[in-house]
Formats: sequence, structure tokens, C-alpha cells
Amino acid sequence: VKHLVLFLHEAVLVQYMDTLKLAVPSLIYTLQNNLQYVAISNLPAATFQVTYQLKILTTALFSVLMLNRSLSRLQWASLLLLFTGVAIVQAQQAGGGGPRPLDQNPGVGLAAVVASCLSSGFAGVYFEKILKGSSGSVWLRNLQLGLFGTALGLVGL
Repeated sequence: VKHLVLFLHEAVLVQYMDTLKLAVPSLIYTLQNNLQYVAISNLPAATFQVTYQLKILTTALFSVLMLNRSLSRLQWASLLLLFTGVAIVQAQQAGGGGPRPLDQNPGVGLAAVVASCLSSGFAGVYFEKILKGSSGSVWLRNLQLGLFGTALGLVGL
């Protein structure tokens, strides 16, 4: 236990700059979780689930931009197909696919899902970039991420 405490003190407090790097994705993940609550409160569950799959597209785009990854034509075509499917579902929803509860606002729900997808893609790729650019283990980085997430969640609470 003593070695664990000394290790955590060194890794989290003494090397505080590495720890602070994880404040960004932690804040974004906390924001993303709150946006998901707004989205699911304003969209039918099926529409939310299908639209939230746009996070795959945003993650791919951020991977290309931030990690200099390249995607094959098949991968780009698959992403285009995914986007088309989401657009069709949204068009059907906008066309009045049935009665909706009065307290739901599809515009707010859609905006919240899109913001959540963007934040999910950015935070995931940023976290991957941190992992690849540091010597700390995934376990340690998750602990640091969790520390900020807990603190930010409690502030939000």
C-alpha cells in the first residue's frame, strides 16, 4: 500500500502537468454526459440512438485531423453511408412520424446530440493522443481522468 501511495503521489501530484492534460477530456466527457441527458429528454429513444451514431463520424474526422490518420475509400464510403442513414432518420422524424410529447423539442435534442457527438469524438482522439505521447500507463491515465471527472461531476451536482 505504501508503494502505491508513493507512486500515485509522484504520478498525480509531482508530475502535475501530465495530470492537468487530462482535465480537458474529463471536462468534455462531463459536458457530453449532460448533453446526452438533454438529447434523450427531447428526442424519441430510437431517434437518439441512431443519431448518436454520428460520434463514429466525428471520431474518424478528428482522427484524420489530429492524429494524421488516413482512411481508405471503403472507410470513407462507410462513413458517408452512416451519415446518410442518420439523415434519413432525422428527415422522417421531422416529417412528423407520429405524435410527440409536448415537453419534447426535437431541435434542442438534435443540437444536443450533435454537440455530444462532436465532444465525444474530440475527447476520445485527444485522450488517445495523450496516451501515445506519454510514458504513463493506461491505468494511471484513467485514474487521472477519473479524478477530474469526479471533481467536475460533483461541482455540476
